[in-house]
Amino acid sequence: MIVLDNATLLDTLVAFMLVSARISAMLLAAPLFSASSVSIPIRIITALTIAVMLLQAVPTPKVDIISPEGALALAGEVILGAAIGFLFQLGFAAVQLAGEQIAASTGLGFAAMVDPQTGTQSPVINQFLSIMMLLSFLTLEGHHLLLKLLAASYQVLPIGAAFLNANILIGIAKAGALIFSAGMLACLPIIVALFLVTLVIGILTRVAPQMNLFSVGFAISILAGLTLLLVALPSLTASMAGILDETANRARALILNTDGGA
Repeated sequence: MIVLDNATLLDTLVAFMLVSARISAMLLAAPLFSASSVSIPIRIITALTIAVMLLQAVPTPKVDIISPEGALALAGEVILGAAIGFLFQLGFAAVQLAGEQIAASTGLGFAAMVDPQTGTQSPVINQFLSIMMLLSFLTLEGHHLLLKLLAASYQVLPIGAAFLNANILIGIAKAGALIFSAGMLACLPIIVALFLVTLVIGILTRVAPQMNLFSVGFAISILAGLTLLLVALPSLTASMAGILDETANRARALILNTDGGA
């Protein structure tokens, strides 16, 4: 016979809060789940649903949630969950950086719209690449990998001992540097080609100043940028898949390896 007294209900409520803290923080920082188009009620329902499924499988310490020990345990859960989501968000940030550079080189940096992912204004090329990255994320089942990593993190870093050490924090910084460099390398061919187009326009302007090529140079840059983007689309897709794969490997090595990974 199951007896639901006040002590049992309180312990269950505290355990549920500790389990849902890591999940909620991850959903606030992770790609797809943190998009502005995903409403807050949907995020809450998703976090509570995952917490209910993991509640019986995750061992939770019996702590007083309003004590310093309970506050530290709750803070550790929030920090770790945010770190997991932030690691996956690095890949999307690298693609957004590439989009910003391409937009500035083509002269489309002023053509900005509200980005559905972040809720802020960004160039249209940036949004196009972000949507491509999101589709690649879903195609490669990145959301499944994210949830698997979250569930596995409870075994390596259990509740109450989930604070990130210095090696993991340094590893996150190194992962960010590597992924951002990969984003720059992905857009580098387009940027170099657009630089050559601008150089040719400048040479023609010096050779024949009466032609007033500045009036048509802007349109030529936009046309060349869109053409190069269309031609480089397959390689950009492959680069996005590589960035996502590297992001997943780094996140797995850093979170599931308490020594900080590679």
